Amino acid sequence: MNQPTLRKDFPLINRLPLVYLDNAATAHKPQAMIDALQHFYADSYGTVHRGLYALGEQATSSYEQARATVAQFINAATEEIIFTKGTTESINLVAAAWALYHLKAGDEILLTEVEHHANLLPWQWVAEQTGAQLVFIPLDGKNYVLQNPAAYVSSKTKLVAVTLSSNVLGPVWAAGDLAVLTQRAHEVGAVVLFDAAQVVSHAPIDVRSLKADFVVFSGHKLFGPTGSGVLYASRSVQGAMHPYQRGGSMVYEAWFDHAIWQDGPQKFEAGTPLIAEAIGLAASVAYLQKNIDWDLLHKHEAALCRELIKGLKTMPRVTIVGNRERLATEGHLVSFVVQGIHAHDIAGMLSNKGIAVRAGHLCAQPLVRALGHESLVRVSVALYNTTAEIELFLRELENTIALFNQLVEQS
Repeated sequence: MNQPTLRKDFPLINRLPLVYLDNAATAHKPQAMIDALQHFYADSYGTVHRGLYALGEQATSSYEQARATVAQFINAATEEIIFTKGTTESINLVAAAWALYHLKAGDEILLTEVEHHANLLPWQWVAEQTGAQLVFIPLDGKNYVLQNPAAYVSSKTKLVAVTLSSNVLGPVWAAGDLAVLTQRAHEVGAVVLFDAAQVVSHAPIDVRSLKADFVVFSGHKLFGPTGSGVLYASRSVQGAMHPYQRGGSMVYEAWFDHAIWQDGPQKFEAGTPLIAEAIGLAASVAYLQKNIDWDLLHKHEAALCRELIKGLKTMPRVTIVGNRERLATEGHLVSFVVQGIHAHDIAGMLSNKGIAVRAGHLCAQPLVRALGHESLVRVSVALYNTTAEIELFLRELENTIALFNQLVEQS
């Protein structure tokens, strides 16, 4: 993996005087993905699964090849890949198409205290609709690790829906705990969903090894287009899922008073599907498979986190939120607070210097609140970031803190 060369493949990163450190929110796009979208719209555009003409047949072939590319990427069967708009829609699809039909009063949905809103709010809705109860695996706020997760599985547990990595804290699972949780959940007949949004662009995903029933992630975090996402739904659960939406494509036969649905995945892709988005996502996946050594990427991102943590530790009013040792060896993001300065003010001042970071509750407000904060600053890296960018960020953060100190003294 030649990191300086790869950086040149991302045109916006190279063209703008920008230090982009908000990759946990969304990642920039390689030219290969942009070219794939351009080619589809300019040279081979057509709808899929309908037109018996050359462009329609070509579009159908490209769309289904995109499904096969994504399936191979995560070691799934092609028919287990459902294209969605992103992680949020994928989770809502499972909530509406599976959970509403299988949960009842007294059942339990097991989550963690570190979930993104996308993996919390849909289950709140399901609980409201069915009478099921939400149960949360607690976070050890000192070591930033989830506490004894398998102990929270009971005979009432029907669904376990958890993140593989926190978008606020980074790694939160102790070694082996996730596998034990999955095994215990299946032993009591529960279904398991993993939110892989914060992992998929940093480490290989193997759904067979994970042994999950559902795995979800967003394409735009994987250097793909916005409006692209994936729901992996195993063969074993697809038959128990009802349509999420009804309309064209997903119907096999229709009469005035009833209809018969297609088998999955078409059963869950009503209407004209996300053709260009799927093709663009597959192009990003192909780009990664061709150019990325995952072990080297892991080392590169961890080295950037170490440099970041090293610099932040020298700043007396800065508190890192997360397990510093783990972030320094397996992280791709670091969140922190600066005593006496709001995170939004820091992000705004850094933006004036051409540095993009995230500030706020990071779509995980219950977690941030439980940690005793109103908002955080988050720095998140990707394959195109450099040590020089981290050094520049640290210098400008120090300058920002010093400027606020001067303003306070003058007031």
